[in-house]
Amino acid sequence: MSENKTSSYLKYAIGEIILVVIGILIALGINNWNENRKAEHNDKIMLKKLQEENQITIDFLAEDEIYRNKIPEVIWSFNNFLKADDLENKKDSIISYLDEALRITTYTFTQSNLISYIERHNTETSELNKELTTLQAYQQDLATISEKGVDFKIKYFYDYLENDVDFSAFEIKSIQTLQSLSFRNKLVLIGGIESEITWQFNQTLAQSKKVDSLITNRLNY
Repeated sequence: MSENKTSSYLKYAIGEIILVVIGILIALGINNWNENRKAEHNDKIMLKKLQEENQITIDFLAEDEIYRNKIPEVIWSFNNFLKADDLENKKDSIISYLDEALRITTYTFTQSNLISYIERHNTETSELNKELTTLQAYQQDLATISEKGVDFKIKYFYDYLENDVDFSAFEIKSIQTLQSLSFRNKLVLIGGIESEITWQFNQTLAQSKKVDSLITNRLNY
């Protein structure tokens, strides 16, 4: 009798333990499921904010796309134009060239959501993370080189021509400096910089659009 009671008690105790373990496992599973749902929800919120930020970049760059792709050619054309013999009678054309050639354009980007997403997912090796890292680098490079272009224009255009051009009224007082080989050589340099800026600009715009497509696919997955 005693042995039967002990055996029954052990079976009951083991059964209770099994039930407790199963209960714990179910609770852990539900908790993990809830945590995963929260993580996915938070990730989608971050992606939507990132997409909005990226769309601002796309719109910002698209507004300057036409100018950016024509300015290198404008610089080279201006250089050839300055070789003419009768520049004194073509001041209106010179003003038109200067208006485009001296335009100062810098590119700065809001990257708070981009940086946050990259840092939060820095252990992932997904295509999206790879392309986001590339986009961040492209934006930084474009910002840097556009600042370089501005510095160059101020030093070699505005400062160099300050005695020959009244920039406040945009009036040419003398064409002597504009006709010089020295100035045309400076145009060659700025033309090279503008071409480099344009290449980086187009890379950044294309990368922004690529990232937008990847984010849309991730959100719809």
